[in-house]
Amino acid sequence: MLSDTERKVLRILYNFSSVHHCMPDLSELETKSGSNQEKLKQALSTLREQGYIMGNKLSEVKIIEAWPREKKEEKKTYISPYLD
Repeated sequence: MLSDTERKVLRILYNFSSVHHCMPDLSELETKSGSNQEKLKQALSTLREQGYIMGNKLSEVKIIEAWPREKKEEKKTYISPYLD
């Protein structure tokens, strides 16, 4: 599951690249996200590790999965104590 910063960065990368046909640089990403560069580098690293993006340089990033994955909910079975 992605943190708020990671989700925000993923959406910014997707939207920016759709409009401008390139990736934003780190300072532009910092402005659009409201996060500092250290947080952004960590978010990019996590997105890379989890398979949402690939590429080592921000200018070369390719988006593999543009939407955060849904967390699968475990189905809980309720057994009524009144049933025999």
